[in-house]
Amino acid sequence: MKQIQVTVPAAEGDDIVTSLIEVVSPSQIEHIKGSDHSLILLTVMPTRTGFVLDHLSDLGIGRVKGRITITEIEATIPRTRTRKQDKFLRRISIEELETKVRSISKLDFNFIAWTVLSSILAAMGLIGDDYVTLIASMIVAPLMGPIVGIAFGALTSNQKILREGLLSEGIGVFISVFIGFVIGLTYQLTQNEPSAFIIARGEPNIINLIIAIASGLTAGICFVSGTSLILIGVAAAAALLPVTVNIGIAIGMLQWDTALGSLILFVTNVACVLLGCLLVFIIRKVEPPQAVKKIKAKRSMKTQVIAWVLVLLVVAVPITQTTVQISRQWRYQRISTDVSTNILSQVDPASSIEDLDVVISGGIFSYTVNITLRVLATKTLQNSTYTDIKENIELESGHTVGLKLIVILSQSFDMERSDPISNWIFNSMTVGNQYTSTKWF
Repeated sequence: MKQIQVTVPAAEGDDIVTSLIEVVSPSQIEHIKGSDHSLILLTVMPTRTGFVLDHLSDLGIGRVKGRITITEIEATIPRTRTRKQDKFLRRISIEELETKVRSISKLDFNFIAWTVLSSILAAMGLIGDDYVTLIASMIVAPLMGPIVGIAFGALTSNQKILREGLLSEGIGVFISVFIGFVIGLTYQLTQNEPSAFIIARGEPNIINLIIAIASGLTAGICFVSGTSLILIGVAAAAALLPVTVNIGIAIGMLQWDTALGSLILFVTNVACVLLGCLLVFIIRKVEPPQAVKKIKAKRSMKTQVIAWVLVLLVVAVPITQTTVQISRQWRYQRISTDVSTNILSQVDPASSIEDLDVVISGGIFSYTVNITLRVLATKTLQNSTYTDIKENIELESGHTVGLKLIVILSQSFDMERSDPISNWIFNSMTVGNQYTSTKWF
């Protein structure tokens, strides 16, 4: 609950109370009359304060005369009865929003400290494939606040908040990338290959796009409704923090393709988050109270939306390509597994697929497929097995493929094996009573 305290000249108190009955229930109004001034106390829901303040501003209160003060209320006894439509309203006042956005987008010691700590946690989670540590970084990530400030400043034509948001976000991103670079450089000395988490965040796809949009909508809804700002931090970690840290880690490990993919994903996420915030702000009518600024803000808003949509369209090309490639990879893995399992079960029922790797290269319309299949078998396989697997995969997929079939032969024996097997290349070793050989088709 919120209490709005309105101080006005005593002679105007009754008229203002009468006017306020149009926007709030009479039970929410207390009028204390004095000799020189009247004190009007309004108890309203947080989501209703914006409409009440707009009404008071239209009466000139806070601009021409009187003073308005807003305070928090934990509870009232008896419970304050509000209008039914109030429960569906979901925006706090512009004045409260401006105060709140300054606190979450301001560049100060806390912002820098939280950025450093969350970046370190995110980096540790990325290089260690550790979900727990990565989630922990979400709680303290402050990168979403400045983006909310950028969206708010652009929509309300508040240049000061817009500049503060851009500065804070720029410094925050630089810190995250730098910390990722240092940790990636150190990690490179002990581990040559990047972890699965690092690789995944270097391959932007449609799923990341959806996460970014959802994060922007979440941040916007939390902000305009006065919900806990911790949720905004969590949304930031999902869409922004791991990606920025991953850019630095990939550069430190000299993984340029992953770094480029993370950069594309970061730009996409920022565009989607901003568009999500702007969409919520537009729906909830977040705009400056002054008529002149409203016109200027609408022009600025159109420019911002067009600019970020264009950015999104540009980066959507590699994201679409990656998404298509991942979809194709899943499809060929499924087809290859089904075909190979069916054919091998007829040739050698005891055989099994040890590993399957599908590499797809090329563009959206023209591409090549190379499949590496590693099979464990208990007896020699005919060369026709390779042909059958390849032809059936091509028949199911409708596309030519390159197939590399590696067969590992494992069988028991009691004496040293010396007879040659034609067309086989062996890499053999004796382990107990097991004989292992490898054949490449």
